[in-house]
Amino acid sequence: MSFLTALKKEAIGIFTNSSIVLTMIGGVIFYAFLYPLPYLNQSPEEQKITIVDLDKSELSRKFIFMANTSQQLNVVEQADSIDQAKQQFLNNSVSGFLVIPYDFSDRLQLGQAPTVAYAGDASYFLVYGTIIEGLMNVGGTLSAEYRVTHMAIDGNPLSNAINTFQPFKSNYAPVFNRNMGYVEYVVPAVFVLILQQTLLMAVGIRQKSAIAKENSPQQLIARFSLFLMTEIILASFYFGFVFDHYHISRFSNVLDLLIIMVPFIASVILLGMLLARWLPTTESILLLVLFSSMPIVFSAGFIWPTELIPNALTDIMHLLPSGFAIDGFLKINQMGSGLHSVLLNISGLYGLCLLYGFGLFISKQK
Repeated sequence: MSFLTALKKEAIGIFTNSSIVLTMIGGVIFYAFLYPLPYLNQSPEEQKITIVDLDKSELSRKFIFMANTSQQLNVVEQADSIDQAKQQFLNNSVSGFLVIPYDFSDRLQLGQAPTVAYAGDASYFLVYGTIIEGLMNVGGTLSAEYRVTHMAIDGNPLSNAINTFQPFKSNYAPVFNRNMGYVEYVVPAVFVLILQQTLLMAVGIRQKSAIAKENSPQQLIARFSLFLMTEIILASFYFGFVFDHYHISRFSNVLDLLIIMVPFIASVILLGMLLARWLPTTESILLLVLFSSMPIVFSAGFIWPTELIPNALTDIMHLLPSGFAIDGFLKINQMGSGLHSVLLNISGLYGLCLLYGFGLFISKQK
């Protein structure tokens, strides 16, 4: 059988198989728009709270006004008592409630720091943290205003009072995550895993459908080549159009991406062929890939710090293409480290190609 004949046969076998097309192509397109949806708002804003104003002074009303105009908070209710605010919280009409004490204005005018109390559900840590951040910003601004005023009354020039209270000014500019949001933080790494898992399933399905038939070298090379070219197109769709669609930063050029993309995809294809040799059924391959996804995500080092992950677990993860690929793609594409910084990742991926290829050779001999 000539290579062109084998290539044509494999193309028919791959692209007429609805399971392979839905898994490899449909899955990639589906997840490209489904997975980022929860992160599109980047971070929680305008969280609803209720306030119990026991002070009922001009300063407490100013505090409430400042809280309501902040980006993080939305004061939708004002309760007459703590019990009423608690009931509003339990009814899920607000995310928490703030209590302004009776001596709020007196302590603030004396230059002291009044204590306000906030209650909310800390299990929703993003919402809880957003509300706390907003309250601290408002409280810090109001407190600073009165402390500077007291320093000026004591005889300090206003400019000196401001500089004394605020000896330095922060001016930070995010480098790798321009929006300081979750899309640029999570999506680039998870997309690499999606490419790996969908391709593993597609290769496993095709390999199992052809495992009982003749697998000549021409057929295997044709199968490998078709999967490689198709996945390069899909990966380019991810790192190109989808990144642009979600305004995700990119710092690498096309050539550098291809240099790490080719060994990554090649190693995934070889691993899929090897799994098809080792596992008895197509269903077992799909189950293994699906149930391994979450452990791979949490051990990849971008959600949980690598330093806090047991070395044995990270070593095991480096037996999978994603172990080298996620770190490599983040360095070169999100951080602009340059090709020299991912040489170890590229070498690791080529090493996995040799390892999987050797495993295929051994299993074939058996």
